[in-house]
Amino acid sequence: MLRFIRPALFLVFSLLVARGAEPLAERFSFIAMGCMPYGAQNYAAYERLLAEISRQRPSFTVHCGDTKSGSEPPTDAFYQQVKTWFDSIEGPVIYTPGDNEWTDVNRVNNGAQDPLVWLAKVRRLYFAEERSLGRAPMPLVTQRREKGFEKFVENARWTRGGVVFATVHVVGSNNNHQPEIPGAVEEFRERDAANAAWVRATFAEARATNAPAVALFFQAEPLNHLDAALKKGRESGFTQFLATVESEARVFAKPVLLVHADEHRYRLEIGVRLKAGGEKLANVTRLETFGANDIHAVFVTVDPQAPQVFLAGPLIVPGNALPNLPNPRAAAAAKK
Repeated sequence: MLRFIRPALFLVFSLLVARGAEPLAERFSFIAMGCMPYGAQNYAAYERLLAEISRQRPSFTVHCGDTKSGSEPPTDAFYQQVKTWFDSIEGPVIYTPGDNEWTDVNRVNNGAQDPLVWLAKVRRLYFAEERSLGRAPMPLVTQRREKGFEKFVENARWTRGGVVFATVHVVGSNNNHQPEIPGAVEEFRERDAANAAWVRATFAEARATNAPAVALFFQAEPLNHLDAALKKGRESGFTQFLATVESEARVFAKPVLLVHADEHRYRLEIGVRLKAGGEKLANVTRLETFGANDIHAVFVTVDPQAPQVFLAGPLIVPGNALPNLPNPRAAAAAKK
């Protein structure tokens, strides 16, 4: 019997090759981190993390912004050191800015500097070319190609195993929707429109290529902040971003992973509510990185053939202090 089955299998394989069918995508992994190193006292631990990432050899690494704390003054020398750290990692490194790098430099303890000056510096230093950082840079598609959004060079997109990945420049401090700061709201409005367009373009790419999943990376924790803004009667800087993600994720109807930093704690939440009072979307998962003094990362295995596509968990660095993990029972009790 086998002698008849084998020729038949060979015939099927030959037909698939003749029709140009692509081989099944293999599993791969990526690592995400954010809100670190946060001060010289953490540099040694941060460098141990970078060495561990290189040892793990993921397909790529993403830093979700906030390379310094909000109380640290920005300096050109430190931002260059951050780039040097990124370029020390084996493989590609993709970075999306956080609020501490530019939005919050107007604070008195930061010398009350101009956020737009530092935003321009961030764009020049880290996003001069359409490629990642790291010891083995990879090409990226960035929003500079889109008419009307050429200045948003930091919004990037790439594909691996058919899965579409993108960074979106969404930051804390209410996404810079801060009426009390001159020029902030105007900057927010322009970038918010660009971000919405970039999210739509990312999902359009995913639909056009029949991608099995989409992953978005950004700095801010927008969900709790949206609720807080509404309770205070303020306009949230995350409304349009979340509404765009929700509408696109509904139409896409396949796994969507949102990876962000901001609150300095590991969190994995399957089924996410993207608007106040809305229903949870079963196909959307939120993954939050460690940060501040918890110098660890998150490790994500991507299986394009699996129904859930993404399998995530902590990457604990040997030699670094163990992180404080959230207590699920306490969190559940707090919501009651």
